[in-house]
Amino acid sequence: MDNLPRFIFYASGILMISAAFTLISSEFLSMISNPSYVGLLVLLGFGLVYMNLVFLSGRRFMRRLQGPNPAPYVFALLVAVAPLVWVQIYDAGLGDSRLTFMFTVIVACGSGAFFGHRAGLKAQAKFQENLKEYLNQDEKTPDDLKRSHDNLNKN
Repeated sequence: MDNLPRFIFYASGILMISAAFTLISSEFLSMISNPSYVGLLVLLGFGLVYMNLVFLSGRRFMRRLQGPNPAPYVFALLVAVAPLVWVQIYDAGLGDSRLTFMFTVIVACGSGAFFGHRAGLKAQAKFQENLKEYLNQDEKTPDDLKRSHDNLNKN
């Protein structure tokens, strides 16, 4: 893999951010078992945060690659590991909502990877187009600007 150092940097960063968010927000996990709309909103909030982590990192990583790559799906696994393990080892007060939370995290990370992959492919095309335009820009510069220092006086 040509981008192995970059991939390791992104993967370790994603894992750390996901773990940090899980640890910081673990006190709010008990609100998910609230039977009113508050529980649903907190659950959706967790799902949106994890989905956006995967989406943004997948899109950004794929921008400089050539063609499709499974990196967003690996990022989704890394993002999902921290909250799923945390819910299993820490009694967060979820009660019967544990499976609901786990399902929400898995679906959110999966959809973030899917949409991040698609957005990454679009960003690749845009990046390559901008790169070609930048590289061809040298051909479009006037002759007076290419070597303007040649016309300087030798005094």
